[in-house]
Amino acid sequence: VAPLARAASASNARGANATATAPPRILRAAAALKSSSSAENRGASLATRGTRREMEELAGLGGDFGARDATAGELESNFNAKSIGEADTEHMLQIPRKVEEFTALHLRACVAVEAGEPPIEETQKLVYQKQVADWKIRIVDAHEVLRREFATGGDKAKAAEVVTRLEAVAEEEAQTIASFVEGPGVRIELHTAAVNGLHANDFVLAAKLDKVDLGDVTVKKKPNVFLV
Repeated sequence: VAPLARAASASNARGANATATAPPRILRAAAALKSSSSAENRGASLATRGTRREMEELAGLGGDFGARDATAGELESNFNAKSIGEADTEHMLQIPRKVEEFTALHLRACVAVEAGEPPIEETQKLVYQKQVADWKIRIVDAHEVLRREFATGGDKAKAAEVVTRLEAVAEEEAQTIASFVEGPGVRIELHTAAVNGLHANDFVLAAKLDKVDLGDVTVKKKPNVFLV
């Protein structure tokens, strides 16, 4: 036992001497590591004892640091009507209804266009197209058009009914549409001749046409043969 005790004493002495002669930067690093370890131990100790009262107050109702269940008051306010999505989906804030009155294209009216006016600006065109995503911008006879295809399963009578309903909406806005009954459905194209391209009116009309109920004369499944 005595030899072992002498060996341990000698080892401790060498450790103490090494610490005493270590460069200052090593001593500072060792002190920082010891402090970090102590902080982690204190955090673990707090976790086992539970959340402190002041931390609960900082975190909000119930001391919840993340997602939480809605309160009774929130449920009564129908707060979820302002968002889109379910519990397991990404949520987006809906456009407030008062704002929608100014931004929704289908609520606007087409305006008179003078010959020689410039087409719609590129940036504005991209903004408007987001509201009429089913309409694609295509080049026809060296000018842009908005195009959408409606599948009718090759039924000519239903295709004619689609054109009739859409033309009625266009006439109410003093606009015209180009319709082509071909293949599995109908191709509709919009553009403003006065500007030799696309005008805001075309996007407004497209948004209004999207609101037309065509469920009884169109098929939801995309056709195997795509219209060009």
